[in-house]
Amino acid sequence: MMVLAVSHNTGDPTPHLQAEAARMAELQQAGLVELMLLKADWSGAVLVLRAADMAAARAAVGSLPLVTNGVSSFELTEVITPGSIPGAPTPQPA
Repeated sequence: MMVLAVSHNTGDPTPHLQAEAARMAELQQAGLVELMLLKADWSGAVLVLRAADMAAARAAVGSLPLVTNGVSSFELTEVITPGSIPGAPTPQPA
């Protein structure tokens, strides 16, 4: 399943950024994090995860140092591609 994970920082992430980058690289190498974006105002991140289920997605983001140190929290939402909807027209390039 694909999961959109949006984080919100509630504290200063600076002391944990090195550990966060290392853990994020591990999750990317494992194929769990497909895309990582930072919010332009540095208030958090947006991730696209590929996980077996929502519990696995929660465990992945829960393992991030910003989360384990109480600096950030995530909201997770299952997402699908438009082509996954039965009977829906396939979007055409402009």
